[in-house]
Order: sequence, then C-alpha cells, then structure tokens
Amino acid sequence: MGLGSTSEIALLEKLKLQDENAFEQLYNLYVRKIYAYALSILKSAELAEDVTQNTFVKLWEHRALIHTDRSIQAYLFTIAKNQALNVIKRASREVWISDEIAENAIHQSENGLQYTEHKETRAFINQAINQLPPQRKLIYNLCHNSGYTYKQAAEKLGIKDSTVNSQMVKAIRTIKEFMVKNGALLLLFIHRS
Repeated sequence: MGLGSTSEIALLEKLKLQDENAFEQLYNLYVRKIYAYALSILKSAELAEDVTQNTFVKLWEHRALIHTDRSIQAYLFTIAKNQALNVIKRASREVWISDEIAENAIHQSENGLQYTEHKETRAFINQAINQLPPQRKLIYNLCHNSGYTYKQAAEKLGIKDSTVNSQMVKAIRTIKEFMVKNGALLLLFIHRS
C-alpha cells in the first residue's frame, strides 16, 4: 500500500462516502504508477493516458464496492490491466489502435522489426478474411472489425444468434488454418507477444 495501512483504510472509507478530497489524494498517490503500468503494456503514451483516466473513473464509479481490507493498489492495477486488455482487444477491430501501438513500438525499439511483423501479420490476416465465403466474411467483419455483438449482427442480418456464433467459429478457424498453411502463424504469435 502506498500510505500507511491505517491512512489508506481511512481514505477508502471516505471515498466510499463520496469524499472527493479522498479521491484526489488516492489519484495523486497512484496516477504515476498506473500510467507507467499501462504504458508498459500498451507502448503508447496516448493510450496509456486513456487507460489511466478510465481506471480512476472506474474507481470513482465503483467506490461503494471497495473493500477497505484489501490493497487499493492491487485493485487499481487490476482495473488498469483490464482496461489495457480491452484496448488491445479493440485494437484487433480498430486498425488505428493497432497502428498507434505498432508506431510507438518502433520508437521504443532499436529497429522496425516489430512494425514490419505487425504489417506482415495484418496482411496475412486480411488475405485470409478475403478468402472467406461472402456471408461468413460479412459476419466476421461486423463482429470483429465493426464491433457488433453477435446479437447485434444477427438482428442486422435477420438471422439467429447461433448462426452468427457458428459462422464466427468457422471464420476464426479458417483464418488460423490459412495462417498455419502459409507459415504466418509464427508471425501472429510474435505480433501478439
């Protein structure tokens, strides 16, 4: 814990009672640590700032649920990790996020190897997607690239949720098989690590 255990418990009790001063003290105490942690995951200052802010927004929104007998630092790091993972998940659907991460990874590495691997992986994935049957490709793009839930995609296309689910399973399997067949699966693992 950042403060003495008793001081932190007192701050958390005040926070649960909507004390903005207690929130500000916790924010000032942990903001740099959370930012550094998010930056280590995302490699982008802009995305790390967003994750940091969202972490503290979640803390405020869920203040009534906080357990004063547990470490607030661990709680904040868990929120930050989940927020960062959500950004990474969104990155697979929104190209600008993956490009932001890849671009900043170049600046933080000695060479452009990561960037090249990212672009090659993206090219292989796009080739695999383009070879999907039209309906499956449409469903995949709606769910994976446009952010639709399976239910939303089903409603938009006038089909059952289970059809969307089975088509997504088949699409992902086909993409993985394409990657293996073309020797690109290694790039995918390197890209995601």
